[in-house]
Amino acid sequence: MLEPFSLAGYAIEIQYGSQRIFAQDGERLLDTLLSAGIDHRHICGGRGFCTSCRVEILAGGEGLSPVSPLERERLGADAGRLRLACQAVVRGKVHARVPAPRAARFSPFGDDDVKAHGRAD
Repeated sequence: MLEPFSLAGYAIEIQYGSQRIFAQDGERLLDTLLSAGIDHRHICGGRGFCTSCRVEILAGGEGLSPVSPLERERLGADAGRLRLACQAVVRGKVHARVPAPRAARFSPFGDDDVKAHGRAD
């Protein structure tokens, strides 16, 4: 029986938005994305401090290593649904995307102010 995904030693399929790429078991998700030519943000150099490499897990969260204490600290209640690509290690098939930003999250005003007055630029 053939392995379902065996492309030059890469055995795990990653669905990243509309792109399909392959990873090796034990490889950091960030390294997988960068190796595939995807210009994925990682401002702190992949050390888990800035959260710029966060991805939203749409399916297959069990295909990544368990959420780390650093991810729980940085992502709070969203840890698990969101992961830091620099901390998540690929173990199986995953479907992820870059999460859409929320204007209010970057606003000095609260959600009510953004709703009442539009974007907070």
